[in-house]
Amino acid sequence: MAPGFDRLPTGLEFAQQWAQLPPEHLRIALKALEPQLAREHAYRMAKERLAHRLLMTGLIMGFGLSLVMLVAAVLVGLQGQSWLAALFSGPSMMTLVGMFVLRKFEFPRGRAIKVPLEPPTSSGPAPEPDAPAV
Repeated sequence: MAPGFDRLPTGLEFAQQWAQLPPEHLRIALKALEPQLAREHAYRMAKERLAHRLLMTGLIMGFGLSLVMLVAAVLVGLQGQSWLAALFSGPSMMTLVGMFVLRKFEFPRGRAIKVPLEPPTSSGPAPEPDAPAV
């Protein structure tokens, strides 16, 4: 982009420039600006509609996924496969539903146990070095 065209002018800048115009020129400028404002408003509304549609699709898909996984867990549990039923209705279901509904894809960091590696300290006397062989 050319220098100076990387950002849109603010309303204050417009007001400072238009304060110097006579009223008839200001009326003409406002009439010319009105279609641009209408286009910007339509663009913002279209973006909001798209974002709303995306969020609602996530909610519906999350609900459908949780319903299917719960039904599968009950059916598999009735057949005596309790471990598979636990997989369907346990943390995996909560993670998948959270990904669809909350749109969070981060994994919990507290599950891994991290033990810092420290050099062993001895409370007793230091071991004697081996005598050199002659």
